[in-house]
Parts: sequence; C-alpha cells; structure tokens
Amino acid sequence: MNHYNTLKILPTQGLEPRQFLRYCFGIAELSPPELLEEETDSQYRKKCITVLCAVLGVQRPTVRKWGSDLNFDGIPNYCKISLAYIHAAEIVPKQLKSILRGEYNAPEVNAQTFLEKILLEGLSEEQVLQTVSHANFRATCVKTLTQVLHIGTKSVQDWGQDMSFHKMPKIHKHTLGYALAAISKSSKAWDKQAA
Repeated sequence: MNHYNTLKILPTQGLEPRQFLRYCFGIAELSPPELLEEETDSQYRKKCITVLCAVLGVQRPTVRKWGSDLNFDGIPNYCKISLAYIHAAEIVPKQLKSILRGEYNAPEVNAQTFLEKILLEGLSEEQVLQTVSHANFRATCVKTLTQVLHIGTKSVQDWGQDMSFHKMPKIHKHTLGYALAAISKSSKAWDKQAA
C-alpha cells in the first residue's frame, strides 16, 4: 500500500478531551441533563485524569495543569491527535477496566519501526535499498513524522540525524503506537468491505 494512502486513513483533526472521555465512559449519546448528571459525579473527574494519564503516558500533575474542568483546555494539540487515533482504533472502551485498575500499558513504537512499517513494508530488498539511499529519504521520514504527530519540522529534525530519531520523546512514541493501531483497525475494516 502506498504510504500516502496509508496515512490518509488516520484522523486529521484532534479530538477534544471532554468528547474523548465521553466516548470512553460510554456516555457520549446521553441527553444534556443525563450528561450533566454523569459529569458532575464526584469521582468522574478523577477517573478522567486516570484515563488521560494512562493512555498518554503522562503523570497526574501534567493532566491537572491542563485545566481544572473537564475540557482540559491546556492539553497540547499533539495529545488531541493521540486521542483521535485512540478513538479511531477503538482502544479505550475495551480497555477501560484495565486502565482504571492501573494495569494498562500504552503502546510504544519508536520512529524507526513506524517509518519502516509505513515507508518500506511490502517493498522488495532492491526497492528498500533504492528508497533508503535516495537523497530525499530523510526529508520523507521527517515529513511523515510531522504529518502523523502534528508537530513542527524543527522538533523532528532535532531528534537525530538517522531514521531512529533516538531523541524522540516517549509521548510521541505512544502516538505512533496509536497511529499504527488506527491504521490496522481501518485496514481490517476496509478488507472486510472488499471481501
């Protein structure tokens, strides 16, 4: 599959934390009065913080800094992208119990593994060699990561000079894991429709 088509499967807009959490807890379809009742429950915000910490791989103080209400307005845009990928992959409703028990481990994929899967998988040895030795290959890697992570080119370039991008922060490794899960989920759905 052409990597540009593969990446088109991914959501292009981030998902607001409040909406994401409503999906997680299965309350997104409730009426406004029912939502109000659920969201004003004394334990609801605490559960929301637990979910965000678990899926994004961040600490509680970080999530608390994002805001004192359920909108978490201070959340970075790249985290909203992760939430959109998680939602597209349908991870949380199935994992909610393990998340709340503290047993969930967010997927983690390093840049090289992600890039190999997106840019090189399915190519012959000769095609792989031709692709990686092309003068624009590093630029293609940087462009792919900036597109998937929704962050600036300079940030990605600062992570290293080779395909491993070894200085990439862990939070982005989680995003790449969720991106692959979302691609896999969409590909399976696509294959079922084609069959």
